[in-house]
Amino acid sequence: MTLRWTNWCDDPSADTGISPYVDWLRTATFEGKEVHEGLSLAPLPLPKSVTKGNSDQSHGNSRSVPAPLPEFARPGQSRSPQTDPQISLTWMPDADSTIIGLIDSAIALAHARFRRIDGGTRVLSAWLQAGEWRDPAAVPFGRELFRTEIDRLMWRATLGGAIDEDAFDRSAGLTQFHHPRGDRRLNENATHGTHVGDLAAGFELRDSSADEARRRLPIIAVGLPPRACIGASGNFLEFYAIHAVDYIIDRADRIWSACGYGDGGFPIVINLSYGLQAGPKDGQKLIEKVIRVATERAETEGRPIRVVLPAGNDLLSEGAADFRVSASQKVDLDWRIRPGDHTPNYAEIWSDVIAGKAHKKASHPLTVSLAPPGGPAGPNGAGKAGQIATLIDDADPNTPLAKIYCRLHDNTPLHGSPGSPWHRLVYVLCTRQTLGNSISPTSPAGRWAISVSPNGNEAQRGFAYVQSDQSLTFGSETGLVSSFAHPEFEADDESGRPIDAWSYPTDDTAPVLTDTTPPMMRRGTLNAIASSNSVRVIGSYRRTDGAPSVFSSAASSGAVGNGRAAPTALLPGDDGAARFGLMAAGSRSGSAAVMQGTSFSTALATRRIALAMLEWIDTGCVGEAPGSETWFQAMAMQDELSLGYPGKVMAEKAGAGRLAAPATGRMPR
Repeated sequence: MTLRWTNWCDDPSADTGISPYVDWLRTATFEGKEVHEGLSLAPLPLPKSVTKGNSDQSHGNSRSVPAPLPEFARPGQSRSPQTDPQISLTWMPDADSTIIGLIDSAIALAHARFRRIDGGTRVLSAWLQAGEWRDPAAVPFGRELFRTEIDRLMWRATLGGAIDEDAFDRSAGLTQFHHPRGDRRLNENATHGTHVGDLAAGFELRDSSADEARRRLPIIAVGLPPRACIGASGNFLEFYAIHAVDYIIDRADRIWSACGYGDGGFPIVINLSYGLQAGPKDGQKLIEKVIRVATERAETEGRPIRVVLPAGNDLLSEGAADFRVSASQKVDLDWRIRPGDHTPNYAEIWSDVIAGKAHKKASHPLTVSLAPPGGPAGPNGAGKAGQIATLIDDADPNTPLAKIYCRLHDNTPLHGSPGSPWHRLVYVLCTRQTLGNSISPTSPAGRWAISVSPNGNEAQRGFAYVQSDQSLTFGSETGLVSSFAHPEFEADDESGRPIDAWSYPTDDTAPVLTDTTPPMMRRGTLNAIASSNSVRVIGSYRRTDGAPSVFSSAASSGAVGNGRAAPTALLPGDDGAARFGLMAAGSRSGSAAVMQGTSFSTALATRRIALAMLEWIDTGCVGEAPGSETWFQAMAMQDELSLGYPGKVMAEKAGAGRLAAPATGRMPR
């Protein structure tokens, strides 16, 4: 095998705005023909929040964005979505209610923890994004269910006074055994969406003390499609999440109007317990811009919208680097790509912020070379925005083994005129899967060598991230995430315990920074779609001793661009060192499961904001609404004293500090 890197050349996909994560998938070849791995990629519309009045052409507002979705979830050729959904709820929420928006995967809509005291559902509407399309529909794809239909389907599935939840899931389209690529996740003992939904909005039916909160906290849910639609790297998540945020706000406003409550609208608390490892982390991803516009508009209307996201679980992922290079000092990193991986691998190398608006062919301030195990390094020099370099096997020149894309990223706002313009550039490094067969080409596993130098004589700061990698099949372990390696980086201490970014002394001494081996860092691992100051970002701590959870991600040492300098705060994500995770609902009523992670701390934060929002409404909406950054700071100051944990925490990992978990009505472990 003779390997060869091509020179930097123009990337035809850049002119159409196609992401490298899409392009690499689209150009996979089989017998010389273009094929699509898993699900087809086809144009689907962006929501109005992105397209209406948007001056930012770089995000594709004038065209559709390719996204994968099963054919049965798409409108037919002759069908188009309706513009006005028929709001038919029978039971309407009172004007003093707060809407809890759940954006997650596999939410058990018939679960007892999501029902009213009379047995009906608290879910006002639900959008199953990978549900089977029904004509007419008011959603651009998937299936929408209003409360009346959910109640009717639960009644039809009732036998002997109990709901057959399996039958309900089939009739509602939550499970789709009749489609080869249908969603089957609710057939598992527990699901991420049901667990998160219970912690954020679930109540015990037998607990009469929760009757008022149950009545005044209705739910609007969006079921995200399976991993096969979101992609192994997760980079289609942003498309679906933008639609989901837009849907929740739109339906809440339509319901308010249908109720005849006049001006204003319901306060909304949206829980999105998902994220990405790699990205700009400067607050300028499209979903962050959409949320910023939505929350700022709501503030001018006099009603709050809060969006809560997890800090992420990637502090121990060994997938982040923060470095400075100069003419006399380059940076070398190993990129460890694992054997037996069924999915492509991706890494990103970002420049620091560059003042001023960039031209279309701006040069990256960093040069990068990538060498496969035992292969040639390349390409030499710096790429320009919209260029690409390719590693090919001379024996099979039509099958690229790796690509490096150079892309432009700027701070152009979603709507309105820009402030002080700045831009950044990114290299996206892509390799094929490492496990294949005679008809499926692969890239070599092992240590790929990355070398980064400045483009010129000036010292430059750079950031490198490995992108997440998961199996396209639920429950499978065929997607194996890659990681970085460096001789000076140590993952564990002498006793074999993973090293956190800071120590946690239980006396009055300050934590000691242990993340001191650049370029590889534990800081800078914050969720890539949670870098905006318009959202609340929640990390995890142990309930028993208050120690920050070792997996809970930390912000970079200094905010990047318009990004966050720290998470908002911490809530419990673990019961204790010897007790894994938090207990909440399983897939079926009466069942429980234990899960661990910042997703579930985020759900507790959503619950706490929503309950506080009811108190705020009851006091005449005086003062700032709960869930703001300053509100979290005040709550953390209050709770740090009452909880009495022995140690101190650092802002880059803990934000304002530790908050107590709200009561969920569940028996403690």
